[in-house]
Amino acid sequence: MSEHLLEVKNLKVSFHTYAGEVQAVRGVSFKVNPGECMAIVGESGSGKTVTSKAVLGLIATPPGEIKKESEILFEGKDILKFTEKEWRAFRGKEAAMIFQDPMTSLNPTMKVGKQIMESIILHNKVSKSEAREQAIELLRKVNIPNPEDRLNQYPYEFSGGMRQRVVIAIALACNPKLMIADEPTTALDVTIQAQIMKLLKEIQQKNNTAVVLITHDLGVVAGMAEYITVMYAGCIVEQGTVEEIFASPCHPYTHALLKAVPNMENENKSELQIIPGTPPDLVMPPKGCGFASRCKYCMGICKEKAPDFTQVSESHKAACWLHHPMAKKVLGVEEIKEVFQDE
Repeated sequence: MSEHLLEVKNLKVSFHTYAGEVQAVRGVSFKVNPGECMAIVGESGSGKTVTSKAVLGLIATPPGEIKKESEILFEGKDILKFTEKEWRAFRGKEAAMIFQDPMTSLNPTMKVGKQIMESIILHNKVSKSEAREQAIELLRKVNIPNPEDRLNQYPYEFSGGMRQRVVIAIALACNPKLMIADEPTTALDVTIQAQIMKLLKEIQQKNNTAVVLITHDLGVVAGMAEYITVMYAGCIVEQGTVEEIFASPCHPYTHALLKAVPNMENENKSELQIIPGTPPDLVMPPKGCGFASRCKYCMGICKEKAPDFTQVSESHKAACWLHHPMAKKVLGVEEIKEVFQDE
């Protein structure tokens, strides 16, 4: 058995549209160990959600296509070779997903208790009465008051935060080894966001569940994840521990993301920095670095050839031409230092 719970290798996902082939994910690779939390961050359209859906076999074909050279290993087994029957056994039991909008992921015409019980009965082969007791316990576990009564209510009778707790309860129903949380705090107020993230952290630690957290909110990442994968234009541009990414980002895009986060300690009340420009069109992705058109330190080579990863430390790497020795001659040592140091 592999030491890694999940290992994604050279994942490539495309969507065939009237405008052409959209290369949504372009050669993504990462590893997640049991009980570990890894965050995938990046702006909208960077390929985060598509990557997570590929892990659960949720890419509709057509129009979606996972390229043949892609590999997704779960406990050493290539799950991309699963039959539909094997996928159904895998989803919910081995891996589960928390979707970002609980109102669209819950059936509005079905009581929440029945929705939780479905997964329990399907995977654990228990009676309805046993499944009901387990569903009540799950609602209690995610801190929903009066679970015996709430079990018989419909999703519209719950607040946004409570609906998200129900979605988490469904994901937890069969005690999966891997949980993918796709923007789990979207549209929730700050207080509820903190409660949901605290709940996920407690579940991760108590059950030794591996968590893949997908978000664009770096503030959420800081208190939850051990590792961060930064994605841009369907590619990974930087990977490292939370401490490494926050203290010493080694890609201009990561640095720009951190500069766009509000800082309560900022006494001069200066404006937040923005990233000018727009992401590239992935129908015709750039042959060089995807961030080149928005990077003020762009060199000629950045537009011509995609950079390889530079290993900054054992756990930290970044794909940027600024780490090449020749960059010092083009931009100068001091200018390169300025890219990654706090201003």
